[in-house]
Amino acid sequence: MIRDTFSGQVKDELARLWPADGTALAWELAGLCLGCGMPVEGKGWRWRTESAATARLLVRLVRARYGVTPRLVVDRRGRLGRGNVYELWLDEPPEPAGAGGSGLVLAGLPDPGAGEQPRRRQDRQAFLRGLFLGAGSVSGPGHGYHAEVVVPGAAAARRVAAELRRWGLRPGRARRRGRVGLYLKEADQIAEFLGRLGAHQAVLALENHRVVKGMRNQVNRLVNAETANLRKAVDAGLRQVAAIRRLVEAVGWEGLPPSLREVARVRIEHPSASLRDLGQLLDPPLSKSAVGHRIRRLQALAARYQEG
Repeated sequence: MIRDTFSGQVKDELARLWPADGTALAWELAGLCLGCGMPVEGKGWRWRTESAATARLLVRLVRARYGVTPRLVVDRRGRLGRGNVYELWLDEPPEPAGAGGSGLVLAGLPDPGAGEQPRRRQDRQAFLRGLFLGAGSVSGPGHGYHAEVVVPGAAAARRVAAELRRWGLRPGRARRRGRVGLYLKEADQIAEFLGRLGAHQAVLALENHRVVKGMRNQVNRLVNAETANLRKAVDAGLRQVAAIRRLVEAVGWEGLPPSLREVARVRIEHPSASLRDLGQLLDPPLSKSAVGHRIRRLQALAARYQEG
């Protein structure tokens, strides 16, 4: 069911919001008409949605705007068995259609398809919120970044894209079964979009996922770097042990200079220890640089005897 998806959760959150005033209400209803509504010749107007929260909000908005209650029809099979589909019908248009309208919204509402634009911040927010409730989707945390609204026709798509750009967003375009999808693919853009609509809990969920993902990636980088450093240290230690054994076979332990003999013994006994740890095993202890200097001398002697 849609309410179990992240898109459904976002719509549940947005549907609890109420427009700031009557003008904003008209713009939100216009967005819903553009997103999931259509005129039905001889039957008035119909909205169709899989979101119960959107259906409930539509009833309230239509009642508040026109004083009539849409007729609700529930298809309990739903699309592909995913859950209920809610159809809201106005059997007669509440107002006569005026000349020059796009036919994409109910009469008496602002008509973006005919070139009308929201002038106020709250009107733009209400319009885009209604459009998302009617024809929007967003991927949940951990499922990639994609938010989209689908609108009927290129002219309406240009109007909606212009409103999104006024929020600083950069929507892409794609054909969607005779309609136009406007989408966002960047996490920051999606968070900005949802925040502007008023879906603050959804933004928090996305940001929490990004923080956790970022921390996990940082830990993985640190672990990988530490593993690589450890592997290098072990490989170096094994090469040093091999060189010391060749040297001891050539000259014997007594043939080693006294200053190198103890370092050689400790290195063979602890092939994977770091130079700092080797220094602490000596008596008296030596610094990391002093141990490194003695091991390089042992390797140089081993190479000389091997060449000879």
